[in-house]
Amino acid sequence: MYIILNMTTKTNICYSFFMVDIFSDWLRANSLDSQFLKRNLVDHPLPFFLIGLGAGGDDRFLDLSGEAAWEMVAEALTAGIPELSSLIRTVRMRVPKSFEANEERGGRAYTYDRGPKSLPFVHCPYKGTASDVLTVAHEFSHALQIVASRRTAMPPMARELCAFVGERLLLTWLRDNQPSLSPFMETAWLADNSSYLGTSLQSLVRALEDGSDVYDYAWNYPVARLLAHAVGYEWSSGKTALLFKSGAKAPSHLAEFYERAHILPQRYVLPALTDTGGTVANLYRQIGALLLLDLQRQGADTFEEAIGSRYAHLLQAMQGRNVFLATDREQVPLGYILWQCSEGGKPTGFERRIACAQRLPDLLTAFENHCPQAAAELRRTAPDNVVGDFVS
Repeated sequence: MYIILNMTTKTNICYSFFMVDIFSDWLRANSLDSQFLKRNLVDHPLPFFLIGLGAGGDDRFLDLSGEAAWEMVAEALTAGIPELSSLIRTVRMRVPKSFEANEERGGRAYTYDRGPKSLPFVHCPYKGTASDVLTVAHEFSHALQIVASRRTAMPPMARELCAFVGERLLLTWLRDNQPSLSPFMETAWLADNSSYLGTSLQSLVRALEDGSDVYDYAWNYPVARLLAHAVGYEWSSGKTALLFKSGAKAPSHLAEFYERAHILPQRYVLPALTDTGGTVANLYRQIGALLLLDLQRQGADTFEEAIGSRYAHLLQAMQGRNVFLATDREQVPLGYILWQCSEGGKPTGFERRIACAQRLPDLLTAFENHCPQAAAELRRTAPDNVVGDFVS
């Protein structure tokens, strides 16, 4: 409810009361519509690889100062968005920041936009936990977006999307550069989902159902969380840089997602493969991993090949040593490449499945290292499809 106070004279005060649906204003400000939100957050189950995993894990204390975390985030973002490297350097070197607690604001982190002629101010209460490091990435990314947008106002949901993209870029960088920290950071990120896709989502759903005359900033988090995951899977660094620079035009950059039935497809959680040698149990684990990767394929719900036929096809390829299954450092499957052999023994008919598009270079590198002849033939026969979806 808004109250308009019309001061005509000291003794003649007119009060006007009217109800305002703040939620509808929020939808318009972010170029969102309620049906898009319902499709992705209410009617469609949330991807279970985002929820219920890691929420009960410990928030591990890391041997890392706030300043060191700030430097690490800058390095990760430079690697993930090299097009913004000069602006990242500006944020790293010149943006004022504090890692001390501020009880006046409830101990919460925030980034304060101080106007077009000043750099933003970042406040991150820092105790050294994995969650604190993620918060540093979040607020650094807010500051980067403000600087990159040349101070033009970005709608709040897109602002949070940029901050979440920064978190994801840090997690990606850690896997290769600080693998000992990666499990703790992943656990902290998943634990945050219990809030963003828990209480924040509940508030958004209530507003969707009943409207609201009170603004809740938490409405911005659930859809931004899903979009950040999709951006990380699908966008190039150049496209991501344009989002950070877009300011008030950010919704136009996100239109492709709004037109979809769902932002993210459901994905299957792939278990680690333990090395049990050439046992029957190990064989079944490998076949199971291949089948789960098949199920993650785009449009897998309309995959018409019978499971028995697919199983026989995979088993035949395994017996002929014509399938390569790659795993990461934790032995979680990245993807596989399968091929047939011509009568002369020449590799042909390549197929691949991958759990995450970002890991395709890792899959191809591992394939070249372990199966150089087949990899060379793949590049010779399908050079344009090596980085695409060469699924038959």
